[in-house]
Amino acid sequence: MTGSIKKHIVIGTAGHIDHGKSALIKSLTGTDPDRLKEEKERGMTTDLGFAFYGEDVTIIDVPGHEKFVRHMLAGASTIDFVLFVVAADDGVMPQTVEHFEILKLLQIKRGVIVITKIDLVDNEKLDIVIDDIKHLTKDSFLQDSPIIPVSNVTGEGIDTLKRILKQMIEETEPKTDKGVFRMPIDRCFTMKGFGTVIAGTVLSGRIKIGDIVELLPQKKELKIRGIEVHNKKVEEVGTGFRAAINIAGAEKEEIERGNVIAQPGFFEPSLFMDASLYLLSSASPLKSFSRIRLHLGTDEILARVVILEKKVVEPGEKVMVQFRLETPAVCDIGDRFVIRTYSPPITIGGGVILKPKAVKIKGFDEEILEHLQKIETQQPIVFVEEELNHSFTLPLRTEEIARDVNLPIDNVKNMIEELLHKKAVLIVDEKRNLYYSCKNLDKLKEMIMEIIKDFHQNNPTLVGIPRLELMNKLPKGLDNTLFNFTIQHLKEDSKIKISEDGKISLYGFKVALGEELSKIAKILEKIFIDAKFQPPEIEKIIEQRISQPELVKKAYRYLLDNRTLINIGEGVVFHKEMVEEAKNKLIKYLKEHKEIRVSEFRDLLNASRKYALPLLIYFDSTGITIKRGDVRILGTGGGV
Repeated sequence: MTGSIKKHIVIGTAGHIDHGKSALIKSLTGTDPDRLKEEKERGMTTDLGFAFYGEDVTIIDVPGHEKFVRHMLAGASTIDFVLFVVAADDGVMPQTVEHFEILKLLQIKRGVIVITKIDLVDNEKLDIVIDDIKHLTKDSFLQDSPIIPVSNVTGEGIDTLKRILKQMIEETEPKTDKGVFRMPIDRCFTMKGFGTVIAGTVLSGRIKIGDIVELLPQKKELKIRGIEVHNKKVEEVGTGFRAAINIAGAEKEEIERGNVIAQPGFFEPSLFMDASLYLLSSASPLKSFSRIRLHLGTDEILARVVILEKKVVEPGEKVMVQFRLETPAVCDIGDRFVIRTYSPPITIGGGVILKPKAVKIKGFDEEILEHLQKIETQQPIVFVEEELNHSFTLPLRTEEIARDVNLPIDNVKNMIEELLHKKAVLIVDEKRNLYYSCKNLDKLKEMIMEIIKDFHQNNPTLVGIPRLELMNKLPKGLDNTLFNFTIQHLKEDSKIKISEDGKISLYGFKVALGEELSKIAKILEKIFIDAKFQPPEIEKIIEQRISQPELVKKAYRYLLDNRTLINIGEGVVFHKEMVEEAKNKLIKYLKEHKEIRVSEFRDLLNASRKYALPLLIYFDSTGITIKRGDVRILGTGGGV
């Protein structure tokens, strides 16, 4: 009978390869880890399972030193506590210290210290080992943890250890779940009669039989055909469980350890990741651009570490870094990692991923550091707010935010509502579901105001800056909807004003012509009035005033900007009084005759066709007239 398991405890083991971990697990569970390979061949389950008082418990047992890093990382975010194993005859070994450092880097919070092989030493030797362990774990998460001496041969201490484990299991808090399914793959094999099977620890979300998942970084769709947990067929599996999953859609040869299966559309392979890195006090100084081994999930990736705050990290320091990967990988905000030197591979540090899909950072940037420091708080609502704060040129849709922070859409919607209430974000376009950071809006407004101010200083005779020119001076890629939204905000706040032809100026700005320019403007205005419906070309006017061509151009542009002169199209410019007079004559004629031809309008104005036709086209565009074949009739703008 198939079903689903609802509660799960994960215990990790750590310790030197020969310190009796396998024998300890056999004493606790009755299962010999050395038979695990045979068990894998008989079924899909790929780990040890044992039940304490009705609770399902998985021990992640790691027999080899190199495998320790990968296995422990694979389940780090789901481990509830650790069994830290030290053999009484050997005591604390160099590998014991490295394992302990890795546990700290992974931020494991709870544990039990188990001293094995006590049947091989006397009490004096045991006391020395206990003192060494206390010295090692001082000021760490294991400082106040129980120390249980046991013998896997005589059984001494095993019942005490079981009692302690039972208590710790009962005290274990339920796991938090981000809701979006993700599972790093640590094994892939083929089973006769089933096909391809993948195994790993579910880090977040749930899947059920029949679901479609995405294989990453290959971006290939897979279908879930079957799920097993602890040799038990189940319909679904959730966060924290070790699972073997029978899939359709890929052969064993297409899948590698370190690949990820995930809910489609949320996770993206990336070559750049921003992170917080702690360098172990035992490590050597680390230079920026050093080549390292990045252990992330079940993957090991070669990468360069770029230090964002300085050129060298000293031992014991924590800094913000960017990893530049040699091959793309998939991770999530908050994932723990360990770094090791390229050769020989020695653990030197670790930390937490803050930006799984970062962009290449070219140099020191205070804003980026501040952004990463906020994300480091590990609060989901901060992820959402910072995602919006980090998107200066584009407003974001709920779906985009959910995908970028890898959270369920419903959760993101609730967080956005909270941010709207706090006035941290606002809606740019309700129909398109676009949101923008209030902090960024203030910056964008200041930027626009500064550009307009500079334009006025450099062009005191012009009414304002053309809309397109203003937008082109703003950061590249600025969304047009966002630009229009911001301009409207500034207008409503009486910070700017917009002329009829779209020129934008500061609200209190007035054109400063000066005496000489004002005089030329008046001369130009008179020329156009006197010309009636046969307006001159500005080039010819400039030719007649050879001594002051630039002043004539400025005065002409000023008259165009404030609509004293009106460019009706096709290079034809009239004085506004002439346009008004032509309009009045046209309306009067149409009210009497119902329709008018170009030739009739030409005669009405005593103008040539060269000027009459552009005027009619202009009046069409303003709604004064409507073109019907070869004639015009009165439009709504003409008082109909």
